[in-house]
Amino acid sequence: MWIILYLAAILALLLALQSLVLIAFKEPLQWTFGARSRQPKTLKLALKLVLQSTLIGSIFLFPFLVGSTPGAYYGPHIPADKMHYFLYGQAIALVLMGVIFGIELACGWIYYKPNFPARKAFSKIAFSALSSFTVVAVEEPFFRGIILQTLLGAVAPGAAIFVGAVLFSAAHYIRRVRTYWPSVGLAVLGLWLGTAYYRTGNFWFCMGLHSGGILAIGIHRCYLNYRAPAWLVGTQTYPIAGAIAIAVMLVGTALTWRLAAGW
Repeated sequence: MWIILYLAAILALLLALQSLVLIAFKEPLQWTFGARSRQPKTLKLALKLVLQSTLIGSIFLFPFLVGSTPGAYYGPHIPADKMHYFLYGQAIALVLMGVIFGIELACGWIYYKPNFPARKAFSKIAFSALSSFTVVAVEEPFFRGIILQTLLGAVAPGAAIFVGAVLFSAAHYIRRVRTYWPSVGLAVLGLWLGTAYYRTGNFWFCMGLHSGGILAIGIHRCYLNYRAPAWLVGTQTYPIAGAIAIAVMLVGTALTWRLAAGW
């Protein structure tokens, strides 16, 4: 399937650009993407710019490869009269994440303890609020608008959503990571987002779900800490990787499949 070749080309370009940046900073080459903790801040910023510019460039390039233009290809995915579904998705994600954290707090699996001074916590929450928009503006057109849409034209919807979810999860591991357990939760999130896109036919609801989740996770990192195992409650970085969150997302996926057609 040619979409796999397209993704491979993106990874190859990303690796080549990253290598040029590392050479410019006289750093050793690496096969994983993203910066390491010991590397200077300027290098970390440069590598982030490489990643984001490559993704954004691939989003704009893809429509031309299929005989269209960015406006004509993505325009139908963001109908103005359905913009309010973004807010619905955001609210649902925030409420459900609140329920998940509430259950885990009540059971003593996580506990409240501010991790930063008030001013720093506020700045981190503000950054999470901003990134909740910028991240979904890139990831949803890429993973749902390009990858899933192409898969839907090649295989049955269920298979397309499943493969798209696996690719969505796998993309989070092109960087160096400590554990691969969160891949399960990310794949389930991918199932929900893919189902939302397929059943609604546009980006708004899945973008809202994704955005609300990012914001909720950003807030909780400032105040909540973990004592239960990761398989049950996830981690501070990926609280959606725990069994409680996975169960909630699976229910959300089923309800979205049943109720969201044509939104």
